[in-house]
Amino acid sequence: MKTKYIKTLALLLGAGILGGCGENAWNDHLDGFKEPPVYSTTETVNYTLTAKDYSTIAGLSANKAIASAAGESDALKAIGTNACFASQEEAQKYLPAFLADSSFPYFTLNNGSSIKVSYALASGYSEEADAINAACPLYKVTEEDYQGAWGSDEDFISGFAPVTPASATLPKILLAAYPDAAAGDYVVASYAEASQNPIFSAVEGGDDVATSIEESFDADRGTFTMEDITLPEGSSYVWKWGTYGGVGYMQASGYVNKQNLDSDSWLVSPAVKIDGDAVLSFQYIVNFFADVAAAEKELTLGVRVAGEKNWTSVEIPNKPAKLSYDWIESGDISLSAWSGKTVEIGFHYISTTAKAGTARVTDVKVLPATRATRAAVAEVPTEAKYAIYSFDGSKWSVPQNTIVIQPSDYTAMGLKYGNMQDDQPSTFIPVYLKTTLPYAQDEDQVTVVYRYYTGSTTVNRADIYNCTGAEWTRGNVMTDQFTRNDNVWKFNPSVIINLPAVKNDANSVLYYQACVDWVYENIDRPLGSTDIKSGVGYVTKYGNNEYYSGTSAYQCNVDLRASAAKSQYPAGYEDMTDDEIVELEKYRFCYEVFPAVLSELHPDARPLPGLDITYTVNFSAYTGSSTDAYKMVYKVVGNGEFEFVSCDWWESGTSSLAK
Repeated sequence: MKTKYIKTLALLLGAGILGGCGENAWNDHLDGFKEPPVYSTTETVNYTLTAKDYSTIAGLSANKAIASAAGESDALKAIGTNACFASQEEAQKYLPAFLADSSFPYFTLNNGSSIKVSYALASGYSEEADAINAACPLYKVTEEDYQGAWGSDEDFISGFAPVTPASATLPKILLAAYPDAAAGDYVVASYAEASQNPIFSAVEGGDDVATSIEESFDADRGTFTMEDITLPEGSSYVWKWGTYGGVGYMQASGYVNKQNLDSDSWLVSPAVKIDGDAVLSFQYIVNFFADVAAAEKELTLGVRVAGEKNWTSVEIPNKPAKLSYDWIESGDISLSAWSGKTVEIGFHYISTTAKAGTARVTDVKVLPATRATRAAVAEVPTEAKYAIYSFDGSKWSVPQNTIVIQPSDYTAMGLKYGNMQDDQPSTFIPVYLKTTLPYAQDEDQVTVVYRYYTGSTTVNRADIYNCTGAEWTRGNVMTDQFTRNDNVWKFNPSVIINLPAVKNDANSVLYYQACVDWVYENIDRPLGSTDIKSGVGYVTKYGNNEYYSGTSAYQCNVDLRASAAKSQYPAGYEDMTDDEIVELEKYRFCYEVFPAVLSELHPDARPLPGLDITYTVNFSAYTGSSTDAYKMVYKVVGNGEFEFVSCDWWESGTSSLAK
């Protein structure tokens, strides 16, 4: 559930440094800094608002005047409080004053410059969040539910535990509780869970050892332990807990710091009493081993009597057909040979410096033929928890990239009623996410579900939060462009593309290579070329320049030398004068090749009613004696469709070849 957005450029000055309001305010903050940065040319800048920027926007006197005149003072204040805009129109209204304020690091950009501003939008940004906010009941797990999970109406606790985890039981409970659920429904389950298994005593002289294992590794490694024989150099573990796609697992690998290393380690289950025909099953993944045969030798299964050291090798019935991240069902493995004994189950992983594969194990179950009749000796402490589930039409599962704020979290926040109200979410949740997800990266996005008091009732509520520069902001990230003309910033979705004639300039190479690729695919291939570097046709043997329209991703310009065009593909310019060749290349570049590349690189371009959206391209052309700068303009006429308007290398702006 990730949303892509433009990253903040490395700033010459931090946004908070230029916070003064006098014309020499910056001198109060930086020793030796005498004046703001001066830009000699027009610039195109990407900028993402920080949490502090929203407060600045809400506090600017120019914006307060706008809001007051429109009777929207409270809405402006909410921008600073919530660190997001309520609508795109609101952002376009209040951002210009911020861009012109001295607190903004690029406020001295020249006229003609553009800034693409990425910001958070509060509403209408997620089908999932909207569905949760519209209808998401709270289901409290009942005593009857717990009895069903434990398989007894006498020998149970009012909560789940590692041997009977919530993750394995809640989906079944919800199926029974909501028989009429429809795809897209959401529910928050409220339940209790113990971190250790309860102690039961057998009625008929049994012992206190569990007779089953059901470990999904939903939240951590549970009660499994590791016995490391050889740790890979530079690492403190071989087995490690992980999760992907809502599935928890234990993963083993000897691949450390991009090196294959020696390792040898066991993942060991808690002790379990084998009752008659007990059956072991699990799911596993093998990938990146030398081959399937190696995987079968380097991930193996063993059983040993508790307290003993030696393992007995046990065959896994279902073998991998290939190396992949696909889960494999192990098949049922009889443990009847250990009937009456207390044993441990072990997963053995090894790797070498030649190859270190990756193994994953989950859903480990040891199920006895019958559960022993047991009576509780002592209750174990449980913790109140929440979990959110979504229904896909057949089953309930935990949605990805979703976090539920737990009862213990409200206590840590000092919220004694176990919920939030008013503007508390915007205060507490960013801090909570920064603590809970300390290694989050830019562009990470998460849905946060929490309990919210409306003033009359408490409901489940969801908001989208995005990570930007290690800070979390609420809402979907939007990007709008603003252009400075006559010293005034205005919303302008038109785009300026600068293609400097500088070798290896990333932007120029991107566009010019796209031109070369288009000529190869659409012109040279039909002529019989089978490789972009074949040198057959208009594209040269280097594969980075062509003489159909003259584009060069090597020189980052348009090469208008007629002699070079004739030399590369004589058949294409037979009986033509040099002037005719140059004119044809110019026409092809402006009317044919470049608009196709714009459609490829800007498929999201959209026309807007009442506003001409243009793409202005600044580029250079080489004539053999000089390299000269030019400008051409395109108009957005459809979704990802561009129409040529003008190019100033023609006096009239258009080619005489255009019909």
